[in-house]
Amino acid sequence: MSNSDDGPDSPAAGKPDRAAMAAAMVDFLAAAGLTDEAAVDAAARSAEAWADALVGGYQIEPSAVLEGTFDQVAGDLVTLSSVPFVSVCSHHLLPFFGYAHVAYLPGDRLLGLGHLEELVHALSRRLQLQERLGQEVATWLADGVKARGAACVLEAEHLCVFARGKRQRGPITRTTAFAGDLRDDPVFRQQCLSLLGSFTAPAASEESAT
Repeated sequence: MSNSDDGPDSPAAGKPDRAAMAAAMVDFLAAAGLTDEAAVDAAARSAEAWADALVGGYQIEPSAVLEGTFDQVAGDLVTLSSVPFVSVCSHHLLPFFGYAHVAYLPGDRLLGLGHLEELVHALSRRLQLQERLGQEVATWLADGVKARGAACVLEAEHLCVFARGKRQRGPITRTTAFAGDLRDDPVFRQQCLSLLGSFTAPAASEESAT
């Protein structure tokens, strides 16, 4: 997995054309030699799944999600653990899925916990790289609500690894991303990792995005 120039400010995609998606899926399956009625029916369901669950995040503006704030004197670390997410690897167009653990140091604004989860979903339901997804979550939190610092730990299984490898579940990719004081202050960063570390899987292939 490698980085991309796309970031939190990249433009949203247009509204999905579900009928065109279903027609394209029929052509795709036919090219794979699958032309029976069941395959045609599956194409329509696949188009709906892609439009809603896999790339629906393009229809959600992260800045709108982050409007759900209220006044707060700067406080201690806020964490939200084990947020389930699904995304699509931009290299292979296959899903990767797992859990996000998010933390931020509030400035003068607090974000509702439900909005933290919505932010993860808005940014994950796109063509993504795991490293980029974590950095986008941290950056949007730091910039969007003027948090003093933010972090995102992601743990995910990648279907592109499972399907093309030994086809055994197991490898978990763990990435970390930081912004603001949680990137620059070693004390805050260690406190954050200690809290989030209690929620993460014991066996992980670890990469860090800073």
